[in-house]
Amino acid sequence: MNENTILLITNLFLFVLCAGLFIIIPYLTRKSFLFGVKIPAEEAGCKEAVQMKKSYIITCLLGSLILFTVCVVQYLFWPEKTLIATLYLPLLIIPLYLIAFVPNWKKAVLLKEEKKWAVSGTLYADTQSSQARGDLSSIPFAWYIISGLIVIAIFIATIARYPLLPDFFPVHFDINMEPDRWAQKSMWSVLQMPLFSLGLLIMMFFVSITIVKAKLQIDPNNPKLSFAQHRVYRRRMGHAIGFITLVIILLMIFPSLIILIPDSSSLAFLSGEALGWIITILSILSVVPIIVVIIITGQGGCKVKIKPEDLNNESDNTAFSGKSKIPGRGDDKHWLLGMFYYNYDDPAIVIEARFGSKISFNFAHLPVKIGVGIMALALIALYVWMTVLLV
Repeated sequence: MNENTILLITNLFLFVLCAGLFIIIPYLTRKSFLFGVKIPAEEAGCKEAVQMKKSYIITCLLGSLILFTVCVVQYLFWPEKTLIATLYLPLLIIPLYLIAFVPNWKKAVLLKEEKKWAVSGTLYADTQSSQARGDLSSIPFAWYIISGLIVIAIFIATIARYPLLPDFFPVHFDINMEPDRWAQKSMWSVLQMPLFSLGLLIMMFFVSITIVKAKLQIDPNNPKLSFAQHRVYRRRMGHAIGFITLVIILLMIFPSLIILIPDSSSLAFLSGEALGWIITILSILSVVPIIVVIIITGQGGCKVKIKPEDLNNESDNTAFSGKSKIPGRGDDKHWLLGMFYYNYDDPAIVIEARFGSKISFNFAHLPVKIGVGIMALALIALYVWMTVLLV
């Protein structure tokens, strides 16, 4: 099986995966939110809400089918463009999500006005007691320590081997890890791969921090249950992100080793079609844990079943207080398109989103704008760097 076929399979799997995730997102979201609009939880099953979810799912399925078809057509008629398609066609998933979500958000806004649903603009979020469980000590550091040690080892090995490297060395590899492009030796060109690995490690660690620090919604009628669910959600999601990080760093080792020790017979396994399949399978399997966590845990852990004995042992039985009241976070006017939160009166920076099992930011604060802007530029730079490196 050639490189283009493996890339095609990867792309098709990605589109099928996204279609499946899109379908279940509305059912992972808290019942008090309908496409980013706060509604009475008991109205989540009304016929209009059900119809919106069906419309959303149909749009996602049709869009995914179109992308699936475009990918196959490209492969059949322009197979030489398969690598480009693998790098850029998945980006169309973002506008597909917006096309499916935004119209239903508008319908939800109108439905709320039509039904005259009155809901409080105040939400209850993590208190000091529950937030103490969400400090940095709850991050599964083992994943990042192992990944960091691997990156450091590659840096040391690269610097140590630099004088021994040939004047021209491989900088691009096909799907079978066979070099097909070379560059003149320089410290910058040799360190590109380790620097890329370091950038990915930092980015993933930041993601883990945001999950830990996110202000999650609690049920004022049963705060103990909410705190227990939050703890499970953070633990599971932290390990899932850490696992993905380690797999990514491990995948980055292959080209680095080929660059550093190009003629070693002990690295013969780092070439051929088998390695291409190993990389593809590892890449696919790396996202399995986070998908499983999203499905079985739900938004902020709302789907987690807590055993009565564990709930009775919950030490946060007196943690809920007026300090956890956040005026305005439950008000739709602070949520642009039901996705982007903007509230000067809320000091929180990282909060729970209103759709799906993810986090969001309070864009009213300048540090958030700067931080998100830097993160966005870094992601774009890394992606451009990656695509240039691969193509």
